[in-house]
Amino acid sequence: MIAVAEKPKATAKRATRKTDPAVQSQKPQPPIQRAAQAPTIEEERALFREIALDLDTAALTDEDHAHSGDSDRLLNIAAMIASNAAKGILWNNNHENAGYDIAACINAARLVPGDTESLERTAAINQAGVKLGVITETRPDMLLFTHIPRPSPVQAPLHTTEPAASAQQFTQDQLNELHWRSYVNMDCARSVIFHYAEHANSEEVFALRDLLDMYCEATDEAMKAKETGNLSSGPLPDLSADLSKILHLFYIVNDDNRDDGVLHGVEYLLQAAKRIADGDLGVLE
Repeated sequence: MIAVAEKPKATAKRATRKTDPAVQSQKPQPPIQRAAQAPTIEEERALFREIALDLDTAALTDEDHAHSGDSDRLLNIAAMIASNAAKGILWNNNHENAGYDIAACINAARLVPGDTESLERTAAINQAGVKLGVITETRPDMLLFTHIPRPSPVQAPLHTTEPAASAQQFTQDQLNELHWRSYVNMDCARSVIFHYAEHANSEEVFALRDLLDMYCEATDEAMKAKETGNLSSGPLPDLSADLSKILHLFYIVNDDNRDDGVLHGVEYLLQAAKRIADGDLGVLE
């Protein structure tokens, strides 16, 4: 926190008006304004309640989706995380991380191929973004995607470890972008299942949660190490193989249990992550 200079006394101000211009030019600059105090826990919970309402509104806007409409579901998941945070239900006991989790779900919603975002939806998301910025102490435009084009719908295999675009030549920057976009979807999936596992009371869900957490941490470390590679060898095909394994486990658990809607949402996010890791060209258009 930047220290605030003491406000000059009124008598001092009156005295400077009587001095000559040379003396006045040497007077101190106005004090720097104090940054806003970080919100209290109760204030953060109130902000999360408002964010949940904003995102509920955004999810219910009338959109002309051309394909899946999964952006609606992702916004609903983000609203669920915000609603839980407002009640103090946090998988990591950290409001700031919950804010980043919500932002990740919003960003993933904005990358759903073929979906749309009306002005009404954008306005509701922007309102949520301002409040997320207060909670995370981050500028809203650094939290939420505002300039990345939405991919076009493409068909890509979901249940194979073979790259969808193995013959395509990517630059290193493009490979890094694929790696990061895949991680965004994985991280959002991790956030959802961490919140859900607290109430699922299922050993299988706990196991899926822990495995996905391990894969996310490995992906994060690989990106920090700036490892190189391509779609045939290196971190991207390794990530694709890991996603293929965990997706098959999700299919088994969800079939054996109760056709769980939340687990389907997590599956969707992981499927999107795998498409990107396999070289989905749509994300780079």
